[in-house]
Amino acid sequence: MVSHKKKLRSEKAKVKLKATKLPKGLNVTKTEFKVRKITIREQLKESQFADGERQLNLKETISRLKHHSSNMRAEALRNLREAITAGRVNLTGYMHSLLQSVSAISLDIDRETRRDSFKALKCLLTALKTDEVVPFFHIISSYLRCAMTHIQPAIQEDSLLMLDVLMEHVPQLVVTHSVKIIRNFLEMISRARKEGDHTSRTLTVRLGEKQTTIKWRTKVLERLRQMLATLVENKRANNTRKIVNSFTKNVTFNPNAPQHFNVKRKFLTPPNEIDLLAALRPSLGVKSADAIEGSEEERLREYVIHLLPLLVESWIEVRPQDQKMSTTLTSEAAQTLKVALEILQNIWMLIELQEENESNHQLSAWFQEQYAETFAGSFLTDGFPYQQSETDPELNKKSYKKHLKLLSDSGGQLCLEQNICLAYLMCQFYKSHSSIHAQVERFTALFKYLEEVVSNLSTHPLQNHQALIKALRISLFENDIKFLQLHKDLMLPLLNNTMEAFLRNNFPTKTNSETEVLTLICDIVQTPQLRQHYGEDTFVRFLEYLPQLLLKQSVQVSTIIAMSTLAKQKNSTFLHALESKIEAVIENLQKIQVSGAPNAFEGKKHIMNLFYWTERKFTSDYKELLHQNIDKHITDKRIVNYFKYILSE
Repeated sequence: MVSHKKKLRSEKAKVKLKATKLPKGLNVTKTEFKVRKITIREQLKESQFADGERQLNLKETISRLKHHSSNMRAEALRNLREAITAGRVNLTGYMHSLLQSVSAISLDIDRETRRDSFKALKCLLTALKTDEVVPFFHIISSYLRCAMTHIQPAIQEDSLLMLDVLMEHVPQLVVTHSVKIIRNFLEMISRARKEGDHTSRTLTVRLGEKQTTIKWRTKVLERLRQMLATLVENKRANNTRKIVNSFTKNVTFNPNAPQHFNVKRKFLTPPNEIDLLAALRPSLGVKSADAIEGSEEERLREYVIHLLPLLVESWIEVRPQDQKMSTTLTSEAAQTLKVALEILQNIWMLIELQEENESNHQLSAWFQEQYAETFAGSFLTDGFPYQQSETDPELNKKSYKKHLKLLSDSGGQLCLEQNICLAYLMCQFYKSHSSIHAQVERFTALFKYLEEVVSNLSTHPLQNHQALIKALRISLFENDIKFLQLHKDLMLPLLNNTMEAFLRNNFPTKTNSETEVLTLICDIVQTPQLRQHYGEDTFVRFLEYLPQLLLKQSVQVSTIIAMSTLAKQKNSTFLHALESKIEAVIENLQKIQVSGAPNAFEGKKHIMNLFYWTERKFTSDYKELLHQNIDKHITDKRIVNYFKYILSE
């Protein structure tokens, strides 16, 4: 063994390096390195480069959309989205393959991949025009229907997201194919049950799922409400188009310009007429999905028979069991009530539009007879007016914000939308109904509630004034005289509060609510029977206020036409108020804009024609003063000459 001393000597004999420090800046590890791009020849054939960016190869992308790996499919969807958003891809020639591949992923087992496909579909529909999607929409709707009826509950839930994308970007095409889509809503929340010769439906319960059955039904019914609202909108637009086409064309003769007149006017019809109400046919029995049998009235009646009991059962499950002990609703109950009432409201609108075309009231009479008592007994209980429980500020910040959002989505704490919609539907179901005398107590509660809402419009956080105006119109104007006589003690205060709210400008101008309320009151005043029923003195303040609308910056042509009707009826209160404002009207006539008139001159002619019906017991000196004011304040010679002609008659 080597001794310790020998080891020390050997260590001392080793050459030792002198300790030195490196200069400043050199004691740094350099990480820079250079590389060269490795490009495979096949990639050069499949890819193109423009402005330094790789262009998407659609053929390769479509093949990857069908790949067995979910990661590969997700990457292909992401690349497709980015390319469409950046505008680096030309979709011409690949429409069929792209839409089919993207729509097919809506049935993917992976949740994230499914939702990526909806994002890609949204980008595609944003980049394409509706006409370009029409030939391929049957592919999208087929996969949507498969997803809505899929055996996997998660895929069924995500099918509603796909429907949201379609309703946002191509609602007209959804309406066109709704005959095949809308029936699946009932399949998602109920099952058909055969009872002899009749088929009924019962609600289904979702067991073992993360979200409750009530939330699931509400989601499905909310999409059904959107679908019905789109049907109503399209049906109303079609009816309006027919009315416009039926008007006689007005031509103003001008001797200084050539005139061209058609020998025969062509009434143009849209090339693709859509049978909208054909959509309202559930898939019951063994009939073909594409079969459209019977009239629109029969199809709508069949749909109502199966849908309305499901709405009633959904509400009964969530409403408070003891109405006398508890009048507050949970957020789920309030949301279920809101969706169910809005669906019924859209059904009534469809019935009205259908009867407007058919010029009869058979369908509404049947609906009232079959379901008026059911509706009143189920929805208008002792708990009316409904409200939700107050917010709890002791909740943590995240839970409190979530609670506030749920409260807002379900109609607010006071449930204003639900209660107002209940009043509208109750009047619809019992309009000209034989058993209206048995509902006096319920109507008393409804009209007192409407009176309170109208009286406190400035304090009530009412977001949708259209529902309130519909309820006021059907209550004060559209119901028959027998109904009004039965509830006169309630109708008169409601009418007075409505006119007072209008005079105080409590109805917002931006949403056109002020104009609609004005039209409603004018319609009542123009109807002699209603005017006598409410009393002539009731409308004095309103009639004296009307001419002041001619002193504003703009006025609706419908308002002037309503004034013209009152003037033709020789309404003395209105005519005296109009005569007192003639000088102010002359000063404002050049500046005022008449919305809805064919042109500026025609709109102002409507205003000047109002003074034709006045008594015009003006002295010659006063007429001369008016003519001087016309020359002073009006520069358009056509208006000057026409106004002087009207005053000289």
